[in-house]
Amino acid sequence: MSVLDFSRESALIICDMQEGYRHTVHHFSSVLATTLRMIRLAGLVGIQVFLTKGRPTIFGATVHEVEREIARLPPALFGGSFTKTKYFGHSEELSRLLVDQKFRHATVCGVEAHIGVRVQASELMDKGLMIDILLDGISSRNKEEIPPSISAMRDVANLNRFFIYFGTSETISYGIIDHQLKIGSLRVPVDDFLALILTESQSISSGLKNLLGNGDETISGDSSEVVE
Repeated sequence: MSVLDFSRESALIICDMQEGYRHTVHHFSSVLATTLRMIRLAGLVGIQVFLTKGRPTIFGATVHEVEREIARLPPALFGGSFTKTKYFGHSEELSRLLVDQKFRHATVCGVEAHIGVRVQASELMDKGLMIDILLDGISSRNKEEIPPSISAMRDVANLNRFFIYFGTSETISYGIIDHQLKIGSLRVPVDDFLALILTESQSISSGLKNLLGNGDETISGDSSEVVE
């Protein structure tokens, strides 16, 4: 199998980052900050970005911060927004598109970890894609749902010999940049990437604490928006 090129064969999948979850999902603002940072990384590397939405009549539109950040991407890097119709957990249309266009890898973030993220990731693994899950980029309304969802995705991968990796956004981002450097396909100076990470170091630290450590916010979520 040929060496993976993230700029041609990888997708960033943003699951259900909708207004209806803003005040109910555990540390939603931290998930949002990670999501925005990954969209910026996608713009630097040349990774296509895809959105899913679950029942927008109930959960509302994609949050405006994500919409605004996507609007800043080159048009060719936005692969589209996919509304789930048949089943809440994943978008069959998106899965088919990624297979038809010969994507081999996807990085997944969003909400909820135990529904949209878990089912979409499992579906893509079943289609043959390698999956990275951003541990500081997923959450659920109840934080207790997150560890079992991670275990479920890992179990599916182990049982079927699929590839899935769980890591922080910074670890995965550095991995993508390092890989693109090695194959000679990095489109921007490394300094541009380092500037992105250093500029958002406080946001990264707070997201890790909130979603992987012992944050101070209540588990019912938070009401803050991400300042851009």
